[in-house]
Amino acid sequence: MSKAETWRFHFLHKREANEILCQIEKEKGKLSVQLRKRASEYALDVFGTERYAPWLYVYTAFAGTFKEGWIPDNYYREIVVPKTQGAYGKLSFNNMLTNSFFKTEQFPDSAYFINGQWLSKDLRIVPFSQIKEILFQNHAEVVFKLDQSFQGKGIYLFNKATFEEKVIRRLGNGVFQYRVQQHGFFDDFGSSALATFRLTTVIDPLGNPSLRSAYLKLGRQGETHIHANAAVSVPIKISSGKLADEGHLTNGTTTLCHPDTKTNFKGKIIPNFGEAVQLCKDLHLKAPYIRIIGWDVAIDYLGKVQLLEWNGYHNDIKYSEATQGPCFADLGWEQLWKDN
Repeated sequence: MSKAETWRFHFLHKREANEILCQIEKEKGKLSVQLRKRASEYALDVFGTERYAPWLYVYTAFAGTFKEGWIPDNYYREIVVPKTQGAYGKLSFNNMLTNSFFKTEQFPDSAYFINGQWLSKDLRIVPFSQIKEILFQNHAEVVFKLDQSFQGKGIYLFNKATFEEKVIRRLGNGVFQYRVQQHGFFDDFGSSALATFRLTTVIDPLGNPSLRSAYLKLGRQGETHIHANAAVSVPIKISSGKLADEGHLTNGTTTLCHPDTKTNFKGKIIPNFGEAVQLCKDLHLKAPYIRIIGWDVAIDYLGKVQLLEWNGYHNDIKYSEATQGPCFADLGWEQLWKDN
């Protein structure tokens, strides 16, 4: 990045972190001078500059204490991602590659629209006249997800009546996935938007995959899918799949229950969590050169694990670091900036 781009990058991160910190402080009280100083000193001593301190303030305010080993989100994006994922991580931008890349049927892909052509699930070019039959033969609705969609943007829902060729062509390249019917466990939190959970796996220096963090993502009432600016997030204990007692709104506000359905999080365990974890670790071994991957997972009404997408580049760590971290303290990432 140029100096101007670098300045803007850190400015935007600082602004986002300060907005979240402000909301946390309204609920939990002002971050103490001592803890703020500790975070600033750590940013300077460990990462070489205090520009990484704002996210450490957020993590500290969330946790109520300072923990060594945290990775600031802007440091992760600026330093860690290019060195642990690089251009290979960007393979996850192209939805068409996913099933063939991992050689799995766990992604609910039905067809693709790529560079003006309609492709079947097995990547055969087919005429548009066959696409409707392929998509709606066994499903009433399909989801169209644009390449490089993220944070709930670039996702569209179609049924047979609303599906039009000109609309898709105008939207651009993407994947059609049948709409997964979620497991009954998640219906208590609302059924209009498919509940998913993010699993973050890492390949360590010896080539071993491990789960480092997990959290549930829930939509709000009336939404067709989860939007990052209105989601409810709940940490998941990685050893058991058990939900934390508290979840959080996007502004950092704590909640004991889903704000719409009033269903409590305490004591609930994600069904087939262990199976989902094992699947993600096994698939990660097929791309060990991408050192960290975020997987968006759903459990369908039959209990089957469904992988909605994988994120080998723009995966997010700040919520996990704040609520479950430090998640990556043993990987030596704090040393990577010294190689720049």
